[in-house]
Amino acid sequence: MTIKDVLLELINKYGEEFNWYLLPIADKCFVSELKREIGKKHPLQEKSISAVAKCASNDDVLYMTLDDTGRNIYYIFHLTYSDEKVDGFPKCERFTDTLAVKSFIEQSFITDYI
Repeated sequence: MTIKDVLLELINKYGEEFNWYLLPIADKCFVSELKREIGKKHPLQEKSISAVAKCASNDDVLYMTLDDTGRNIYYIFHLTYSDEKVDGFPKCERFTDTLAVKSFIEQSFITDYI
């Protein structure tokens, strides 16, 4: 299951109220913002990372990168749009598969928006 499949499934389940959307592949804005916020010493700073989806209701962004074995790893960062590491931000969740991403996004949606 891809992230696109995950989001389509959740959109079909919750309809227009569902608040996540896919980002264009060429969109580098959220990657630049993440790298600015995490700082130069963060392990993701030098990794190739892509922003793949965004929550329309808050500043959460889903990113994807590869681990050392070539497996997809996903992160949801809550961006602050401020300088690096302000009061423990940006907060982050790490996932090793798309089903875990789906579960987290769906539970957050139910808890915070329904």
